[in-house]
Amino acid sequence: MPQNGRDIGWWASWERQVLIWVGAAVVVFGAVAWWLPRGSGVLELVSDDTRKVLTFSLFKVGALPVTPIFLVKGLIYLGVLSLVSATVRRALYRRVEQKTTLGAQHSFVLARFAAIVVYTLGLMIGLESVGLNLNSLAILGGMLGIGVGFGLQPVVANWVAGLVLLVEAPFRIGDRIDAGDTSGVVVRVGGRSTWVRTYDNEVIVVPNSEFTTKRVTNWTVNDLKVRLRIEVDVDYGSDVEKVKTLLVELAGKHPKVLPDPAPETVLAELGDSALKFYLRFWTVIEAHDNYKILSDLYCAVLDTFCKEGIVMPYPQQDVHVRSVDGPVQVVGAAGRGQN
Repeated sequence: MPQNGRDIGWWASWERQVLIWVGAAVVVFGAVAWWLPRGSGVLELVSDDTRKVLTFSLFKVGALPVTPIFLVKGLIYLGVLSLVSATVRRALYRRVEQKTTLGAQHSFVLARFAAIVVYTLGLMIGLESVGLNLNSLAILGGMLGIGVGFGLQPVVANWVAGLVLLVEAPFRIGDRIDAGDTSGVVVRVGGRSTWVRTYDNEVIVVPNSEFTTKRVTNWTVNDLKVRLRIEVDVDYGSDVEKVKTLLVELAGKHPKVLPDPAPETVLAELGDSALKFYLRFWTVIEAHDNYKILSDLYCAVLDTFCKEGIVMPYPQQDVHVRSVDGPVQVVGAAGRGQN
């Protein structure tokens, strides 16, 4: 996506120089054509040997001979067409961004699509004007379709997915996302792939098709606040209200826990061997990860519960044996069997 500074100062870039030279060439050729006698061409100004070189047929495209003068005209036409499409893109981008409620990304997509349409139409008009039969392009399109069907289908799928991501914008550069086994910060959204920098400073290149076919969690699409939780198991004989009060107080003492919304503790489940509590709290999403705040709270819970005498039991299971056929052998500490 173009930057605002570049869009504002594009007139001072290299495109200005190219546009000036193309405009000067058009003016010169127009003046020469104006002063030439009627029925004469620009080639009448050069010698016979130069005229032969410029009109020598290098090869043919169908029935159309390709000459050096044809190549020069084609390059000039393509240069002017590129400048026109780029000018349309920049002008439309600024116009749409200023006059509508669309964001910068959607404005850029609309302007880029309009520039592609202008360039394609201009190219087709130019090919038709020189007498090239465009029906031959249908054969090329069929061959391309076969190639896509056999070998280029994943590449095309990623490019189409990149266009979908650009239009819908489920995430932007700088957002923190979780996609499958990949978690990190988006650093680049390309046409074929997206770069995600993990919290270990690794850059993982993810094909765009994975973002359109799988679930993606965006932690920062709304704002930087997120609600986290930790799970705490206590013994069935514990004081429930005391446990809830202690957990809320521990969360409130942590500097990175937001006071509004206030942290809360809920009894989530009556487990097989323990009461399961959830301590839920709000914090600001970190640029790396939030394991540090979870670790701090877990350590504080262990220390406080140990001082308060609150038991955090191990998972346990009672086994009741109703009947056994035959004697039962019991192994003692010395490893000797007894009946």
